[in-house]
Amino acid sequence: MPIHPTETIKLTRHNDRDPRDMPNYTLSEAAYWLALAPNTLSNWVKGKATMAPVVAPARTDPTGLSFWNLVECSVVASITKVHRIPLQRVRTAIEFVRKTLGKDRPLIEQVFQTDGAHLFIEQLDKDPLICASQGGQLAMRAVVAALDRIEWDENGLAQRMSPWRRRPSEPQLITIDSRVAFGQPVMINRNIPVAAIMERFKADESIQSLADDYDVQRDEIERLVRVFVSEAA
Repeated sequence: MPIHPTETIKLTRHNDRDPRDMPNYTLSEAAYWLALAPNTLSNWVKGKATMAPVVAPARTDPTGLSFWNLVECSVVASITKVHRIPLQRVRTAIEFVRKTLGKDRPLIEQVFQTDGAHLFIEQLDKDPLICASQGGQLAMRAVVAALDRIEWDENGLAQRMSPWRRRPSEPQLITIDSRVAFGQPVMINRNIPVAAIMERFKADESIQSLADDYDVQRDEIERLVRVFVSEAA
């Protein structure tokens, strides 16, 4: 379940830290919007046993994820969730790209879309099991689709993303932008918080009344409810 908007830490600058790198999402909230099991996301950002994290969380105690963490996890999910490639292989490939491009966090930079993704897949293809069972081209399509859901600022850093639930190629319904609604997901091309719509629907308000109140088409609310309420149930 998503966290109520009032439970989310408001986006603020602290010691000139970019708002996109502030720990504004709890682990459970981030897992919901990324359509991941909380335990899976926890393993990605905390690691387990001798396995190091694949994504460094914005805050470790308690765990808090930033907008940029959501972007990183979305790209990782396009490989591990869609094509079942082991996380250890993904971690190794990310480290290779990090060193090759000289970028500490390549997944949040536009250069990953232009140069890094090819290096990433080439590194995965060096694993004979992945090459034989998954195929680099299939993995490449998933990564490209995930990156196409990200918008970049003038410095080439991620500034807006559209989360996906089953496949990154699915239609875009919501967006997350640290500058809008305190970073809470909103309907695409509108500044209407998704959580508010879902809460009202779960309180037995009709789809038509929601569409009328928010001045949107009925089918927009229907798609939102189908994906973020029915499928998540």
